[in-house]
Amino acid sequence: MDHTTNEVAHAVGGSVIQTGVVQGDIHVHDVRPAPVPYQLPPSPAHFSGRTGELDRLTDTLLGDIHRDRPALAVLTGPGGVGKTALALHWLHHARRHFPDGQLYANLSAYGPDGPISPVEILGDLLHGLGVPPSDIPLRAARRAAVYRSLTVGRSIAVLLDDAASSEQVAMLLPVSPRSVVVVTSRRRLSGLVAHGGATVDVGALSPDTSVELLGRAVGRERVAAEPESARDLAELCGGIPIAVHLAAARLAVRPNWPLARVAKELADERRRLRAFVGEDGTSSVEMCFDLSYRGLPPGAARLYRLLGLYPGGDFGSGVAAALAGTSEAEAEHSLGALADANMVMDKAFDRYGFHDLGRLHARRLAEVREPEAERQRAVWSAVSYYRDRAAAADSAATPLRPHHAPAPTEFDTRVSALDWLERELPNLIACLRIAYSRGWYELVCRLYDALWGLFLYRGHYDEWISTGALAVEAATLSGDSGVEVRMVNQSAAVHLRVGEPAAALGPYRRALAVARSIGDWAGEATALEGLGAAEHACGHLPEAIGHYRSALELNEAQGRTRGTALLLCYLGHALADQGEFEAAADHFARSAGLSESIGDLHCQAQAIAGLGGVHAARGAHVEAVSALRRGLRSLPSSEAAALRVPVLEKLAEVLTASGDHEGARRYWTEALDACTAMNDPHAERIRARIRSA
Repeated sequence: MDHTTNEVAHAVGGSVIQTGVVQGDIHVHDVRPAPVPYQLPPSPAHFSGRTGELDRLTDTLLGDIHRDRPALAVLTGPGGVGKTALALHWLHHARRHFPDGQLYANLSAYGPDGPISPVEILGDLLHGLGVPPSDIPLRAARRAAVYRSLTVGRSIAVLLDDAASSEQVAMLLPVSPRSVVVVTSRRRLSGLVAHGGATVDVGALSPDTSVELLGRAVGRERVAAEPESARDLAELCGGIPIAVHLAAARLAVRPNWPLARVAKELADERRRLRAFVGEDGTSSVEMCFDLSYRGLPPGAARLYRLLGLYPGGDFGSGVAAALAGTSEAEAEHSLGALADANMVMDKAFDRYGFHDLGRLHARRLAEVREPEAERQRAVWSAVSYYRDRAAAADSAATPLRPHHAPAPTEFDTRVSALDWLERELPNLIACLRIAYSRGWYELVCRLYDALWGLFLYRGHYDEWISTGALAVEAATLSGDSGVEVRMVNQSAAVHLRVGEPAAALGPYRRALAVARSIGDWAGEATALEGLGAAEHACGHLPEAIGHYRSALELNEAQGRTRGTALLLCYLGHALADQGEFEAAADHFARSAGLSESIGDLHCQAQAIAGLGGVHAARGAHVEAVSALRRGLRSLPSSEAAALRVPVLEKLAEVLTASGDHEGARRYWTEALDACTAMNDPHAERIRARIRSA
């Protein structure tokens, strides 16, 4: 049987379930005091010139003390011209004017996945202002309202970097006239004029300033020794700071090279590329990247091109090898060459990343120089690499769950597997999305299936919902009804986790109907189990018990011990809620025995904890606490934080009833911490319970 919702059903079902959902807007008085935010990246190390732009910023942002809205400056100019450096330099020097802090958000207009939505950015800004993740509303309008409430009357500086549009920025503006906002964008965001925005054009550096910047990077003595070549080099860089820095980087690691050599190379490229201007106006930056690209060894140059097709963010030698079709050792060597040439950023051990313009440059080269078939192969291989690694991690995280194709695993423990899945989640989602866009529906479903353990044990509910929608659509388009049943069952489970059981009923009914039409007993049993959990959470006990019993009969008929043990546990909770304590205790005891026989410690722990709930209902508090604590010990927080929460809540309730309020508070607090870490909406219910206690 495919038990994709077994553990989730327990987490939301039975006598330990709480169906309360966060309602209404968050209130400012609910937010605990937080340190004043200082989120700005460091000030640029080699900043030169820009006197006129700095004066304009000062006049725009600090000149009018009687304004009735935040001061807003929009720095606009081509990519690589130094807009962010200018903004950071000014804001760091003006820090004393903003005692309530400085916020930063990268809006990623040219990021690998496109612009980040204002809703997501608002969540990050609210978190920076001290709002716990579990308290951040889901809807955009509510997030914006909380953001305005938290910034009213405060003196805060906000840097919104790399904006894509006026609409993306508008929702992120604070309301306090004492605050200032600096926006950087490659586009002229004329729509912000309506919000009082003043445009500050950021153009190329003057030749003198470019020479000064070059001297700061490679040493003033070296520039003084070759003044004419230094000026030639600066002019050939087009006054674009990133171009100057790339040329300087080549010279810095080659102290014996004359500046004239690099200037000569730049002169050749400038003649060839002078007329080439991309849609975003980055001709000088293109020239810089082309210059560095020309000096690469053939293997590194090919890897660079193919990395431009990579759908994720950061990358290591494993996926690089998949893209290039080489060994990891060869890929690692080529990545080292790329890092030395500043074509990729060396972020951590075996973790690299692109400058966003570097990615565009590499992708354009791939489109020009790599055949279509090779480009398709490279992306397919990268996605397949992540599919296989994720499947191996999920096998280690959920060893008792039926898997599509059991994969050899390199992960020693459940924790290490879950840690890897969590760390790579952005890349896994990017691979899933590009697979969907290219019609690789089997890859979409396999990737989503491999994320089950991570979602089950550690939450990530927004990602669970968004990827689930794509997986269900991909399965439907593939025409594989069996896969459709599995994807629908898995995507429905998130509704139980976020306290929306009624929303799970429709998908589970769909899965049940399709499973019965094709004779898929495992999918049928899972859908029945999910329906039981949803009806249980809705308070419909007779319906829940009926669905649970039907699923139990299917498992018993097929001799599936684990499925039988889990359904006995769920039935125990439902019977206990119905007041049938003797029958509930019998079901829990049978579940615990079967779970122990197959080494399923998690199910055994849930059954033992359920038995503790029966003791509590009978007024046997000592026995209840003993059983619940025994069950909790078999659910390590590093592995099964989500499954611990209902047990922690039940323990707190029992201790409260027995008069041990201090002990109860400890368990409530641990449950709250777990929910907060998972961004679980149940956190607000627990927080309210702590306040009432």
